[in-house]
Amino acid sequence: MRRFAHGDTAAFEELYRRYERPVYSFCLRLLGDPDRAQDAFQEAFIHVVDGRENYRYQGRFRSWLFTIAHHACADQARDVRRFSSDPGEPQGAASQSAGAAAEGRVVARDELDRVLALLPREQREVVLLSRYYGFSYGEIADLTGSTEAAVKQKAYRALKTLRAALSAQEEEG
Repeated sequence: MRRFAHGDTAAFEELYRRYERPVYSFCLRLLGDPDRAQDAFQEAFIHVVDGRENYRYQGRFRSWLFTIAHHACADQARDVRRFSSDPGEPQGAASQSAGAAAEGRVVARDELDRVLALLPREQREVVLLSRYYGFSYGEIADLTGSTEAAVKQKAYRALKTLRAALSAQEEEG
């Protein structure tokens, strides 16, 4: 990021290649809509370009980028609520990740995405950031502008809901 802030466009291309898939995947799983996820993803990288001169080097770039993506997704979610007839409804399950190797893994990922879509956005975000992207609860608190205790509570509630949904599904199948 330092190189990019000093005018090295190749450095931006490297950052983009490195973070394109995880940031888009995060947006898609959080929003559940490919078009909105693409909009949030693009908004996040536009912000990186626009904010390159103000980037503080003491933090990790990855945390900064996911904070930006978090805000872009929140903006998209607000737009959905503003124009949706039923703002409490989840916006659909995220599509399967491109390039999954084994069919069983794709089925499991689809099912997990479907169950994750049942969670409120804030709980889904905590699960995604902690389990998929390896952020600590403290990092998630910083990233989302929350407290670590609140993040832990959201994670607890989300995992409780996920366990119940998966248990109910096993009983049906």
